[in-house]
Amino acid sequence: MGAFGRDGFFSICFMLISAAAGMGVLTVPWVFMQTGLGIGFGLLIYWGLLCSSTIYYLIIGGLHYNVSNITELVYYSILGEIKLDENSIELEESFKKNQTRKRIAKNITFALNVLILLDCLFFIPCLLILLSDFLIPVNQLVYRELPKLYQRYSNIKDSQFLTLMYNTILHVSLFFTNRNWCIILFCIVVFLICLPNNFSGVRVASVLSVISSLSTTTIIVYCAIRPNHPLECSEYTGSDYYCRKGDIMVINQNSLDKIWRIMSVSNIILFSHFCHFIVIPTTQNIRMSKKKIKLIVFAFSLAIFLFNGIVGASGYSTFRLNTLPNIINNYTEDEPLIILTRLYLTLSLTVTLCIETIPLVDSFTYTIKAILSSTRQCFRKSIKTEEINPCKCPESTDYTTAEDDSVSNNYSSTLASTANSTPYIGIHCEKKTERNIEQEREEEESAKKKVRSSCVSKEKLQKIINFIVLLSFSGVMATSFGSVAKLIQVTGGTLDGVFIFLVPGWVYYSTYFRFSNKFFGTLLLAIYAIHFIVSAVSGITELFRME
Repeated sequence: MGAFGRDGFFSICFMLISAAAGMGVLTVPWVFMQTGLGIGFGLLIYWGLLCSSTIYYLIIGGLHYNVSNITELVYYSILGEIKLDENSIELEESFKKNQTRKRIAKNITFALNVLILLDCLFFIPCLLILLSDFLIPVNQLVYRELPKLYQRYSNIKDSQFLTLMYNTILHVSLFFTNRNWCIILFCIVVFLICLPNNFSGVRVASVLSVISSLSTTTIIVYCAIRPNHPLECSEYTGSDYYCRKGDIMVINQNSLDKIWRIMSVSNIILFSHFCHFIVIPTTQNIRMSKKKIKLIVFAFSLAIFLFNGIVGASGYSTFRLNTLPNIINNYTEDEPLIILTRLYLTLSLTVTLCIETIPLVDSFTYTIKAILSSTRQCFRKSIKTEEINPCKCPESTDYTTAEDDSVSNNYSSTLASTANSTPYIGIHCEKKTERNIEQEREEEESAKKKVRSSCVSKEKLQKIINFIVLLSFSGVMATSFGSVAKLIQVTGGTLDGVFIFLVPGWVYYSTYFRFSNKFFGTLLLAIYAIHFIVSAVSGITELFRME
């Protein structure tokens, strides 16, 4: 297996990094403003170690149980059995002996899919808001500067084609200066990219996402170390955003006085490591030792720490107390490097949006199927109950008639006559089978192909409908929320904590706890539980504090 192959080391690292780097890197400078540089770096290191441990246990747990997603991992870890190849949860049910454990596992899997559905419904609006924030200033700049270019070069007016191009670009740029239209545009783009529901295309695009994140980090660092720093914020400053306020603090005393603020903003750092949904589908086919898997997780965690730490420190040191939740909004719109950064981040976050839309649609599809299946079962039970007791009939009633007796006698005589001619029928059937066995097989295969083609078209239609419903709902949510940082604070604690702490904690406890050091295992599970409670409470608190 090559290092850059489909399941190669760097391919998997790029996939994981692209799922996390583009999202949290822009909000970390705001976190540093809340906590100071010292506490900010401490939180980055601590959360990096904590989240990398959960990712590691998810990967080796997924490989141990031979599963393809996080819900299957929970299902089979509850059953304590390894999934057989090419068998889904529904097919496995008939082979399980412990019905009570199977029923519990199925209910928990359903609840987990609902949580994934809710979590992704919060996650996708975050990305849609960020993408619209990147695209709108670029369109505003094009709409403002394009007429100047048109006036400067008079030969454009002489060409009908160039004039048509000018008018088209001008109207398109004006059209997409509206956030709602930008959100609709990205929903359509994601719909077209994600419709095949395959990670292979996203796997290639993840390399582009990592390169974009590297370019973004380089540009923000360059803007921090260049000589012409932004001026101090005052009434004479031309821009309210491109200016700095206050001094650089190693420890923010205000945050220490309000320790809850640190716990709340730590949810953003938790969110920046968020790739737990795709970690199993990405790594399910690898056949590596635990040492190499640790190298994958270490490379991922180190890359996220470097991205977040460098961008966080550079952005905070540039604007200090004037740092906005999205650091890109602090810079001037017409600066060439920032325009390039917006384009880079648009590509990077589009890939991230596609990566996270796939588990959203899968969970939505599973949830709908589970609801319909339970509804059908209840309906069938009610019908069977009515058939068993249609009316109150006398207990002893003989329904046998003379007609039934004659039918029975005729059937018996037919059996007797058939028994006498059995050898001849057997020989005839053998000859017929030898002659037509290939034709029967072809007919069966053609019938199966017809069924498969009809099922595929039906599944594709369901997928299209699910995409439209979920992306429409996400678009409506994106237009309702104004602050990405606030939305991440709510999502990071209340929902992401389940998949970042509870699910890996359960996998570790059910599979590896009895084989490891009891002191280490108990301490690790206690840390997971405490941080889940703290992050959930702080996230819920921020939900009620949202403006």
